[in-house]
Amino acid sequence: MSAETELYALLSGAAGLTALVGTRIYPDAIPEDAVLPAVVYARASTEPVLSVSGHKFAETARLTISAWAKTRTSAAAVGDQVEAALLSAWQPALDRSSVFDGEVGLYAATVASDWFTVS
Repeated sequence: MSAETELYALLSGAAGLTALVGTRIYPDAIPEDAVLPAVVYARASTEPVLSVSGHKFAETARLTISAWAKTRTSAAAVGDQVEAALLSAWQPALDRSSVFDGEVGLYAATVASDWFTVS
C-alpha cells in the first residue's frame, strides 16, 4: 500500500476532520468547483531505505497536507484536525505553515509529515 493510500484512509476516517470537510479530501489538487474548506495532499519527496546489499525494502515519503478555506480561522481549524489525525496514527506533523494566496483569495494551513512504508 502506498503512503498516499494510507494517508487518505487515515484522513477520511478522522471524525474531527470529516466533520469540517466531509469527503473533500483530494490528491494533488482541489477541483476548481469544490466547496471549501477542503484538504489536498501530495508527496513532496521520497527517500528509499536500502539494505547493505542495495535492495530497497522500504521508503520514507514526505507528504504535505494543505487545508484550504475562505478564512484563516477556518484553514487553521482544519489544519488542527489534520495534525490530530496524524498524531493518532503516530505520524506527527514535522512542520506547519500558513499561506494566503492573493490570486484566488484563499487561506491555507499546510502540514508536513514523513510516512514510512515497507515495500
